[in-house]
Amino acid sequence: MISENNYIYKKEVDWSLLQQGLSIPVSLQVQFQSLIHQTLPRGTTISIQILIDGQLYPAKLTNQRFNEQKYPTHKDIVQIRYEPNSVTAQKMRSIFSTTYEYCMDYKQQIHSKKKSVIIPTEKKEFLVLYTTTQPFIFLAESITETENQLITNELSLFSEEAFELETNYSQEDLNATVEQRNKLVKIRKLDKSICDNLKKLYNHRCQMSGENFAAFYGVSVVEAHHIDYFTKSLNNNSDNILIVSPNYHRLIHKLNPSFDRISKCFVFPNGYKDVLKLNYHL
Repeated sequence: MISENNYIYKKEVDWSLLQQGLSIPVSLQVQFQSLIHQTLPRGTTISIQILIDGQLYPAKLTNQRFNEQKYPTHKDIVQIRYEPNSVTAQKMRSIFSTTYEYCMDYKQQIHSKKKSVIIPTEKKEFLVLYTTTQPFIFLAESITETENQLITNELSLFSEEAFELETNYSQEDLNATVEQRNKLVKIRKLDKSICDNLKKLYNHRCQMSGENFAAFYGVSVVEAHHIDYFTKSLNNNSDNILIVSPNYHRLIHKLNPSFDRISKCFVFPNGYKDVLKLNYHL
């Protein structure tokens, strides 16, 4: 399943997702349109289907039209849309009942349907979107409140470095229980797909050095690193991942430098700043 599907986006469930759909973040749109092998011109809408729990649900993929003369620098607004009373929206509300009930209670308490709702951390749920081998059919997986808590508890047993080694090299912990392995399957699927896609994007070169020193030997040894540690953030999106050499990866985990997202550089404890030499996705 991992080899057949490409990870697109993990979306925190909110009122909009339960009613009418989601937007693809600007930072992911180039990669998204590459993954679906389709450039969607502005003002274009196509019919798609979302595979949820083995059943197909209808939706629309649209690149919203806007006044380009008035907003010449505005980025594309790519969205997956469905109607509030559609079977797709009803399915979303059924799966993510915790978020839906929380939103409904909140809106009733404040007597407003328009005010945005902030979901507490312990109640957060997520929708994970993948491409499939079929054009314009997307696979959606859920991480419910209960699953999210199980994943968080499971990840607390790992160091970030150990987890990333597991993801990059698909090691298997033979001492882990069957229950523990099952809990980690969804995490590994999320992480491995997006990391493999980014390694291909950079042609297996390190973003820090710009080099693929192992190419001479006919192999690839670059690794994926989460800027905000995944074991704490559960953030699998591409804007939280860098592709680096194994040596640089060990250095990061040994010294734990901060990453400046504006200047795109690591700031080490001794004050040294190391700027990305390659950057196609941040």
